[in-house]
Amino acid sequence: MINWGIVGTGRIAATFIRALYAGQSGRPLVVAGRDPARTDRFAADNRVPESVVNPGAVFADPRIDAVYIATPHITHAELSIAALEAGKPVLCEKPMAIDPESLAAVLAAAKRCGSLFLEGYMYRWHPQTAKLLELLRRNAVGEINLIESAMGFAAKYNPADRLFNPALGGGAVWDIGGYPLSMAMLVAGAALGTDPAPPDCFTCGGVTAPGNIDLSSCAIAVWKDRIVAQLACSCGATLDPALRIHGSAGRIVVPNPWVCNRTEPENGLIRIERESGVEEIRVPADRTSFGYEADGFARLLASGAREAAAAPFTNAESLSLNRLLCRWRETVTAG
Repeated sequence: MINWGIVGTGRIAATFIRALYAGQSGRPLVVAGRDPARTDRFAADNRVPESVVNPGAVFADPRIDAVYIATPHITHAELSIAALEAGKPVLCEKPMAIDPESLAAVLAAAKRCGSLFLEGYMYRWHPQTAKLLELLRRNAVGEINLIESAMGFAAKYNPADRLFNPALGGGAVWDIGGYPLSMAMLVAGAALGTDPAPPDCFTCGGVTAPGNIDLSSCAIAVWKDRIVAQLACSCGATLDPALRIHGSAGRIVVPNPWVCNRTEPENGLIRIERESGVEEIRVPADRTSFGYEADGFARLLASGAREAAAAPFTNAESLSLNRLLCRWRETVTAG
């Protein structure tokens, strides 16, 4: 049973704590937040035994086996490095950093300190994703040539909201762009018989909101002159989330690829569409994606691993992904 230190008092931290209590692999012991009253209230509402203001107190606590970081994007790198240097394994919400120097610094700290580090893309741990990879590896729809992936929601513009605050790493690319891009990297890798890998060609563009925040954007990624992906993300429009993977013998459609229900287990559904008809594959789930992620992290920690292997998320993939996200956002905000 892992004793977790939770850094952050937002909705995603509450979701992760709920997943811990629904599982058997870990429990929250301490939560750290900037505001004492809010942190105390969060601890009481989410059944966390202790609350502190200083994250350093969590990192130094000998009772803590691992740290979960769920603060605003701009703080992820600094907190991850501090936790790693204190000898704590880290599960950090995406993105792990929002500039190239910080990306390298986080992974260098993980390597130097010899501690497990994982960037938190929870959908990677859901059994639906494992089933999708199995279908791709056995060429269920022939040779893959086109991937369509998107994530977007319509948020009301509010300059006080972190989503529209450039100082806090706001914008659609950093908030949700990693989902369609990481999915495309996963699918292309499986189709090519490799681990998830960055594309050979990456072109992007989009529009901004006041404050030069990337609002809606698209990207085209190409692997080996064989597979192209059409990607989109937006915090100004609700986009169709369905993943579509087109092959020479049909297509795979995943209506809900992110399986991001925060309270209840969410079964998976994959459709294989061929000229001969449609096959539906249902994938049962007994916990949320966050629960699968927490249990997966616990297994990695128990095994002595310093990073995940292959699909769940290797550090090399995190680095490639976030470098591309840097490029995507910079291209859009450059005008």
